[in-house]
Amino acid sequence: MMKGVSKSLFARLLAAALLAGAIAAGGAALAGTSSLEESLAGALLPSAAPPLLGPITSSGRKGWDCQPERAAAAQHWQDAQLPSAPISP
Repeated sequence: MMKGVSKSLFARLLAAALLAGAIAAGGAALAGTSSLEESLAGALLPSAAPPLLGPITSSGRKGWDCQPERAAAAQHWQDAQLPSAPISP
């Protein structure tokens, strides 16, 4: 530490300098945006469904007749044709 400067005075000066720096940085960050709505305009757009996939209904995905779709649509677990459990030693 410097001679003649107490620790409490140094701590106060350091805290004041950090606070002033934080305020200046916050002001510089907000200077580029005029409003919150402008800054969030592109961030909150909903995503669209992929163009190759049809909508999924209770009967499955239209046009897809594959094993996982049939297994997922099975009414009972015995009809889902699940793989057998491996035998552990």
